[in-house]
Amino acid sequence: MGSDLETSRKVIDVAGSFRGVYAAVGVHPHEVKGVDNKTLPALASMASHSRVVAVGEIGLDYYRNNSPHKVQRHWFREQVRLAIKAGKPVIVHCRDAGEDVHAVLAEEKVWRVGGVVHCFTGDAGLARKLLALDLHLGAAGPIAFEDGGALREAFAQVPIERILVETDSPYLAPPPMRGKRNEPALAYQVAEALAGIHGLSVGEVARVTSSNARRLFGIGPAPKAGALAYPHQGRLYLNITNRCQNACYFCGLLSDRVFKGHDLTLPAEPDQEPGAQAILDAAGDPSGYEEVVFSGFGEPTLRLDVLAEVARGLRERGARRIRLVTNGLGGRSAGRDILGELRGLFDAVSVSLQAATSEAYAKVCKTQGVADPYPSVKDFIRGARICFPEVEATAVAMPGIDLAACEKVAREELGVPFRARPYVLTD
Repeated sequence: MGSDLETSRKVIDVAGSFRGVYAAVGVHPHEVKGVDNKTLPALASMASHSRVVAVGEIGLDYYRNNSPHKVQRHWFREQVRLAIKAGKPVIVHCRDAGEDVHAVLAEEKVWRVGGVVHCFTGDAGLARKLLALDLHLGAAGPIAFEDGGALREAFAQVPIERILVETDSPYLAPPPMRGKRNEPALAYQVAEALAGIHGLSVGEVARVTSSNARRLFGIGPAPKAGALAYPHQGRLYLNITNRCQNACYFCGLLSDRVFKGHDLTLPAEPDQEPGAQAILDAAGDPSGYEEVVFSGFGEPTLRLDVLAEVARGLRERGARRIRLVTNGLGGRSAGRDILGELRGLFDAVSVSLQAATSEAYAKVCKTQGVADPYPSVKDFIRGARICFPEVEATAVAMPGIDLAACEKVAREELGVPFRARPYVLTD
């Protein structure tokens, strides 16, 4: 990470000398008092270097006040503009300057390139405002400090898909090295703290945050495509198809198909999709999971025979609980009532209701090949109540979806519980 022109040149040299090392160039708020009009062209030239993946460390620091506030704000804005023109994300320093940092980033439409607020130490309110700008938040040593309870509470409200694990070496070493020189190896303690906050394993934190860095900076190896089974928070999820009748605007199928660090891309042709035995092999022993969930990026009921065979195989292997996540349109696609074929295979069914009217459903889900789909979704839920021990209706919590209206339909009209599913922007 560069902090002025000289160090920015040096980090490019370092990045060019070692495989797997990349650079960011910029002028730190402490140093902007020495910036002039010749600085930006030099930075712009460096930002175009192939090993430079971001513009940073830039931002505002009202704690040390090494540069006048007005000067800091001017050159922060100019460097954000430089980053947007270069098409590179920003790495932002923010200390005791949250509102002004947010104002500059919002006014300059930073979401066009994204970025990370490095070593975030703000509160949950500021975190929400920064996340709304399509930014990531950096977790560093302070998240593991003994007196870091408030910061841990803030990070508990930040989706793991929007967090990066950082070191800030040589500063802010986590316990038990607090006060001593920080090293990249100590990032493990940061990951441990995040794992405790989010109820994940350290491996899950590593996989997801590495995926976040790859999306943001374009660095690091891509995950192997075709994940059929992936564990998360004590559950095992099964991805058996990418085909779906819907093209919901929030769906990961419309982006890079990576979820929780797993690439769920499967063949598009039905005759090339994985068979039941391959899925069971990928699932392994399901008895150690609290639940097995059929929930990939496609609609499981489009593969009824495989779905049933795998569910039966999981039960024989000792699965404690099996849940189906569905859009409720499998019967319409099959041309028959499929509920009888699924009876007894699942302990619970989650149906994506997504809307309170046919018109709203059409806007959100953009269904193909099924005319007037919404009444069929409601009919599926009514029928599922008879066939399965537990049935719920769900909707993704994001702008444009009326959750209160969805819940009213679920509870009052269909007689099932309702659950709002969190939406996480990953691109």
